[in-house]
Amino acid sequence: MSEIKYGIYLAYPPTVDLRAEGLGRHLAMFLKGAEKLGNLKFTIVCPSWSQKTLQELFESEQVSTDTFIIDSPKGKPYALKIFEALNGYRRKRNKFGELIRRLMYGALNLFQASWDRFILRAVSVHSLQSLLSFILQGIGLVAILLPLSLFVLPVLLIKNVKNVMTRVIGKLLSLQPHWLKNGISHTSISISKPEKQGWILKLFDQMQEVEATRMQKVIEQLPSIKAWYCPTAFWPAINNIESPKLICVPDVVLSSFPVGFSTIGGDWTMMSFKKIEKTILNNKFFVTYSDTVKWNTLVDGYGISPDNVTTIPHAPNALNSWLELSGAGGDGEISREYSLSLMRSALQRSKNPIYGAALKNDGFKYLFYASQFRPSKNVLTLLRAYKHLLRSRHLGIKLVLTGNPSVMPEIGAYVSENGLERDIVFLEKLSVAELAAVYSLATLAVNPSLSEGGCPFTFTEALSVQTPVVMARISVAEEILTDEELQRVTFFDPYDWNDCANRIEWALQNRDELLTIQRRSYMKLSDRSWSDVVNEHLNVLMRISS
Repeated sequence: MSEIKYGIYLAYPPTVDLRAEGLGRHLAMFLKGAEKLGNLKFTIVCPSWSQKTLQELFESEQVSTDTFIIDSPKGKPYALKIFEALNGYRRKRNKFGELIRRLMYGALNLFQASWDRFILRAVSVHSLQSLLSFILQGIGLVAILLPLSLFVLPVLLIKNVKNVMTRVIGKLLSLQPHWLKNGISHTSISISKPEKQGWILKLFDQMQEVEATRMQKVIEQLPSIKAWYCPTAFWPAINNIESPKLICVPDVVLSSFPVGFSTIGGDWTMMSFKKIEKTILNNKFFVTYSDTVKWNTLVDGYGISPDNVTTIPHAPNALNSWLELSGAGGDGEISREYSLSLMRSALQRSKNPIYGAALKNDGFKYLFYASQFRPSKNVLTLLRAYKHLLRSRHLGIKLVLTGNPSVMPEIGAYVSENGLERDIVFLEKLSVAELAAVYSLATLAVNPSLSEGGCPFTFTEALSVQTPVVMARISVAEEILTDEELQRVTFFDPYDWNDCANRIEWALQNRDELLTIQRRSYMKLSDRSWSDVVNEHLNVLMRISS
């Protein structure tokens, strides 16, 4: 059987790590679905700077190289090489400080564990023999604790001073004029994330325009490609391709949250919105993940003919295979120990490595929300609900998030102003295996997002590793999760933090019941595979190219 060839067009800007992008993971699952179709080969054309991150993405997701080849212009721009060199030097300077921080936290953990053991032995003394044993052990313990105190005491002092200063600065900032607070936040981001500065973004944008021209020349040398698929509408340069094109429009979230995105993106937000509109208005064939986006955005919003828009829902994104060890024979305890080791590794990279010690015992209970921080992700509603559960309902549970608080300074400010630094853990840049582990060990997964292109991955990711989930009631989720009982126990009003808190509390109290109900729906969703998703895309590509 002859090989079927189609192209995939990617034009991510420099510095984007596709492993942290939802669209990147979607692409990986798409290509894995193509593996079972045998005679299918995709040619991925991308910018010169994306080759490495694409390869890292596919390696981390274990995508077979039999289903794709990557083609791009030769040689990265010199300006980008200089930027990457300067950025690499800045990160190296921070490594020494990070090493010292980890050593100090390790000493603090050892100090705490030794002290806990000392107290346990003290209350266990009940005879002369046990008293003598306690004294001997106490002498040995003192020999350990004295040198450790040289590390621990400075750590405690620095932590306490830092916490006090953070709260004081937070209070002072709350009294400052709005323009001054924005200026301070902007300066902080500029220092920690130079690639987010306006002039850098403009430079990258100009770099992309030049690269798009180079990519077009690569594409013109590929006449055997019947049609092209583009996974997002952000890249209007695809309009230059003469062959039939299928554009995926996951959503146009910028139009739904213009104010929120403008505060973190400024002029970049308007530029991005114009690019999306330019792509949509200059193309004919589209695919979406949900009927909600098809009708509300493309048909009603942009006047696209409904006959030219195909809805192709996701398949479940299961994570359980990442925790299955060969030869374990399905032993749940072995899988749990593996999950614990993965989470310890992730915690060591966090700003709260002290929680790694808790995992040596039974672990700690926590809520989990896996998402980048964007205005549409509704993180502040979750934080308000969590604070209520912690302070008013006295639930002893942590909150684990995967976003970077520097992206949206109001998130970090809320955490510090409300003294939640020891209750909320930020775990960034998780590998797929680590993500699976954090999901599997969570007491409950939560997704408060106000807008998604399709049913959030949270539902199937969590249920695949036996963790129940509560989610915002949004139309794309209701479109897929149609069972009335399931909706009643799963959804909450995303605009009401109190309703979010109530749903979380109910779920924690009725976890087994919730899991049973949700597993029934998950098993039905599991009948759909990513090979089905690819086949449905192929049907559209064949139709528009015939």
